[in-house]
Amino acid sequence: MIIKNFVSGPLNTNSYLVYNKEAVIIDAGGDMSELINYLKQRGITPKIIIATHGHFDHVMGIPQLKKVYPSLTFVANKKDIDLIKNSKEMALRLGIKIDEISLPDEYIKEGDVIKLDNDEELRIIETPGHTMGSVCILTKNSIFTGDTLFSGTVGRTDLGGSSKLLKISLEKIKRSLPDDLVVYPGHGNFTTLGYEKIKNPFMNGEIDLEEIGP
Repeated sequence: MIIKNFVSGPLNTNSYLVYNKEAVIIDAGGDMSELINYLKQRGITPKIIIATHGHFDHVMGIPQLKKVYPSLTFVANKKDIDLIKNSKEMALRLGIKIDEISLPDEYIKEGDVIKLDNDEELRIIETPGHTMGSVCILTKNSIFTGDTLFSGTVGRTDLGGSSKLLKISLEKIKRSLPDDLVVYPGHGNFTTLGYEKIKNPFMNGEIDLEEIGP
């Protein structure tokens, strides 16, 4: 399984192309031209795009992808549907104009599995906190965390989320998943789960999310 990172959009969102013969895209934060060119050069047609959550900077590139790949299936957690529908309004608050949005074709939930070439699996883990519908995507050797977990920090919770739920989600990740997983976050640098368990103040107990709110 090959993982290729593309950084795009006004908030430097990480989009990931995960592929062997088949391909899945995770998040689309802006102009997807570089990713599309990469796919065309290799004769790859993506079958699914997964949004780790519904904020505009993770879904605004999906209409562009769907124009090039009409059969592309957009999936997200239903709990974030209102955030997706309100993407234009949220972006405008930051002075960012979005011409169009796409709504999910299907919804994903805890425990769902997306098959890649019949020998690789992407498993959905619900991790509410940054938003109510945030998910992480687990593979054999890696986890795509969206804005739930970053290198050295975590996602904010004041834009449709809950610090209490984020704390629970981080504890779930910490206790149930192995240290050697590579963490591919929604923004910033890659890391490992073991490193974050030790060094990330929101994972090692130095900072209590419930104390800082909301």
